[in-house]
Amino acid sequence: MQTWAKRGIQTALVTGGLLMLGTGIASADENVNPDTPAGPVDLHASVPIDISKNALGTLGKQVNLPEVHKEISTKPVTDVVNKALAPVSNSGAAKAAAPVTKAANGAVSKAAAPASQAVSGAVSKAQAAAGKRTDQPKAAAPSIESTGDPFMGNKVVGNVAVPIQITGNAIGVLGDAAVDSDDTQTYEHNTDVDTSGASGGLAGNAVNLDWALPIQISGNAGAVGGSGKTSGSATQSAATTGETTTDGNNGALAGNVVAPQGATPLQVSGNAIGWFLGHAETDFNGSSDATSGGSILTDGSQGAGSGNVAGVPVALPAKVSNNAVTWGGDADSAGGSTADATAGGTRPGSIRETPTYIETHGDDAFLGGNVAQPQPAVPATVVGNAASFVGKSVAGSGFDRASTIIGSNATSGGFTSTAGRDAALSGNIADAPVAIPAEVFCDGAAAIGSSAAGGCENTVDATAGQGGTYTNGNGGVVSGNSASAQPAGTAEVFGSAASAAGLASGSATEDKNVTAGGYNGSQGNDSAGSGNVAQVPVAVPAEVLGVAGAAAGQSGGTASETKDVTAGGGGNTQDDNGAGSANLIAAPVSVPAQVFGIGAAAAGQAIGEACTDTTSTAGDDLNANGKKGFLAGNLGDVPVSLPTQVHGIGGALGGIGRGASQNLTDSTAGGNATANGEGGSVAGNIVQAPTAGAATVDGLGAVLGGLASGESTNDVASTAGGDAETNGDGGSIAGDVVSAQLLPVAQVFGDAASLGGVADGESLNDTAVTSGGDITTSGVGGALAGDIFDAPVEAVAQVFGVAASLGGVAHAVADNTTTATDAGTDTTAGSTNSLSGVAKQIPVGALVQVYDIPAGLLATVTSDTVNDTEATVADHQPQFDLPVTLSELQAHKLPTFPSLKSLPLPTQQRADLPQVNTLPVQTPAASALPSLSGVLPTELPAAPASVQGLLPQADLPGVSSIDSNPTTLITHITDMVSGKGIHIQG
Repeated sequence: MQTWAKRGIQTALVTGGLLMLGTGIASADENVNPDTPAGPVDLHASVPIDISKNALGTLGKQVNLPEVHKEISTKPVTDVVNKALAPVSNSGAAKAAAPVTKAANGAVSKAAAPASQAVSGAVSKAQAAAGKRTDQPKAAAPSIESTGDPFMGNKVVGNVAVPIQITGNAIGVLGDAAVDSDDTQTYEHNTDVDTSGASGGLAGNAVNLDWALPIQISGNAGAVGGSGKTSGSATQSAATTGETTTDGNNGALAGNVVAPQGATPLQVSGNAIGWFLGHAETDFNGSSDATSGGSILTDGSQGAGSGNVAGVPVALPAKVSNNAVTWGGDADSAGGSTADATAGGTRPGSIRETPTYIETHGDDAFLGGNVAQPQPAVPATVVGNAASFVGKSVAGSGFDRASTIIGSNATSGGFTSTAGRDAALSGNIADAPVAIPAEVFCDGAAAIGSSAAGGCENTVDATAGQGGTYTNGNGGVVSGNSASAQPAGTAEVFGSAASAAGLASGSATEDKNVTAGGYNGSQGNDSAGSGNVAQVPVAVPAEVLGVAGAAAGQSGGTASETKDVTAGGGGNTQDDNGAGSANLIAAPVSVPAQVFGIGAAAAGQAIGEACTDTTSTAGDDLNANGKKGFLAGNLGDVPVSLPTQVHGIGGALGGIGRGASQNLTDSTAGGNATANGEGGSVAGNIVQAPTAGAATVDGLGAVLGGLASGESTNDVASTAGGDAETNGDGGSIAGDVVSAQLLPVAQVFGDAASLGGVADGESLNDTAVTSGGDITTSGVGGALAGDIFDAPVEAVAQVFGVAASLGGVAHAVADNTTTATDAGTDTTAGSTNSLSGVAKQIPVGALVQVYDIPAGLLATVTSDTVNDTEATVADHQPQFDLPVTLSELQAHKLPTFPSLKSLPLPTQQRADLPQVNTLPVQTPAASALPSLSGVLPTELPAAPASVQGLLPQADLPGVSSIDSNPTTLITHITDMVSGKGIHIQG
């Protein structure tokens, strides 16, 4: 017993990372005070251990393993340290340490003075360049004052908890073991950090580590030559929380915060593992929850190197639960599992009391109020899967039990605000919220065995950095800038099955919401290199669901889902009279990458069915204002929306493969883009390259000596960008727009191909793609202002309704409705003599469709195809329209006239006309006609010797009347390049 317990405790110590804390470890049987004030050095780690109701079955008897209820903690040591350090802060100790602290404060004050002077000088120069008055009070050097605390309010706090719960497990080795457990473990420890380094040097800084890592191993069953059976439930929660509050106002290297906050529960629960001649069975529910950290508040105004924050909230709930695995045995798992994690917290902020994770300021500061915050929320799940090799495994619900309920909630960080007004290198934000659940659930795999995974209902909510960021760099130098990478997506496989020479099935449903980041806002009025925003929101829901594959067995996969993935939330920045300020760069990307509803079989049978409702959104509307600025308010936007999907496909190689799918996808990247460069130089310009497209392969049947069918409903909407509007009136190189609006579509659907087999392909396709929009600007009174150079390119390629067979049968059914809209109308104003108000659009479009083609040799082929396609590029039809189809005029058919229902036929002849048989039927011979001699003139008048005065003449135009517009030549060239007046149609 002691050896077994000792090993478990040693494992817990390693897992908890206590060596990292560099403190002693002791064993204590005492309750934890949930609210402990933090001392100058307060490192607390705890490993509560709860081991109960575990059993081992061997040689005909069950052995109940000993129970352990223990807590391993550093508290006995850290309490002593804290008590020893407490008197150091009293007046007597502070008086003794006064010479040292006074010398330190003086040194820091002297070191900070040049930085403060540099801030004042740099800000004054920036304001002068921007045309702002500089006779304002200059930022004073931080005045360092002693607080009477030799530690100067600096704190190092560690709050780590690793609760371990091992309960309800049973292992049968040449024997039987059965347990029933209903166990709960709870741990809470809160440590608030409240300090200050105001007017101090190297003061009020805080390192605050909060980490909750509960480990649950419960309800697992294993068997080798015996039986293991478990039932019941286990609930575990751990919280290591605390708010962090400090202040570095008017300080040097003061009020800075480093706060790692981890909530990472690990759950291994309800698994059944049946090894050789063993039977493992579980019916167990596991629940895990972890919470860590809290909000962060500080201030670095009028300081140097103060009020900076590094917040690292990590929410990563992981679970490996309710799986059934067997090799030469039998495994059966049922039940459910949930795991939740929350890292960081919020408090009412100063901006409209918005719930805020981090708030700081760096006004009138140097290197103050900056924020760095990676914020991952990444649930990881391996639940409800079944795998067998020469055995039988069942995971999830059957006919006589409830569904497997799976769920994860992960939340990290939140809204962040700061400012760097009249400062240098202050109030900047580096933001990286990440929300990407990674999951494998309810899949079945069998090799010479039988595996069934079914009835899973999965609900996931992953949120990272919700609310976005806001900063302000007005009057600053390289201040108030924001850079944010915002990836949101999924990586998952569920409701699928694969069989080598056995039986496999998987079925599941899910409801998932994933959000990373939000709106990014800033200002840069009267500043230099400030108030700029860069954001890269990326939404990529990637998944495989409802897919079945069989080599020489049978497999079936069934799945359905509703998914909403959102990355970012647009951006806005404002600047008047700035230099190199309030520029915005965005690259929102939305790429749903999905494979679903596919059945592929070699010498077996595979059926895959799936239904998906996916909404993928990256970014939103953008605005940049650079009025009366230099190199300000410019906007670069590269939104990409490209759903890439393969679904509803059946394939067979001597077997039977069927695939069926229903797809509803809405993908959006970016939105409208607005800017303003009135009265500015190199200001308010927009450079954009929206790309909206769709790449799908669906509704196909392909067979070689077998049976295959693919059936799909494909409804896709893809949008990138929107309207662009700016203004460059009275500016120089201002309010110009350079645009390349791209629209690529590549689709293959509703086709069938057979070689010695039977293939059916059917697709109902409705695709709507929109790239960009109207462009509006003005350059009145400006030079090289308000110009538009727009090159929209559209390429649509589709193959549908094609049935091809050699010695087989192929049936293709395709109903296509495609709408492709690229670009819009360009509008501007201004004098072209100053190269302003020039609008040049060069649209290029191509529509190539291969459809309604039955082609067979010694085969039966049919194609039932409907095509309704509308494609426009810059409100014009594509120059190249090349349909390839046999539906236009086949060799054995007559042409049809859709607008003419029937040819006119005589109805009744007039009675008063002579009948045909009474008309003369003989015509006179040519010799009987009268002679024309003498009737026509035989001589023509002679030509005059001179044509002077006979032909109309006009003077050549004077030089003044020739078109002197410098854009005339450009117009002729661009018209030829864009193919205006050219339309090629096959």
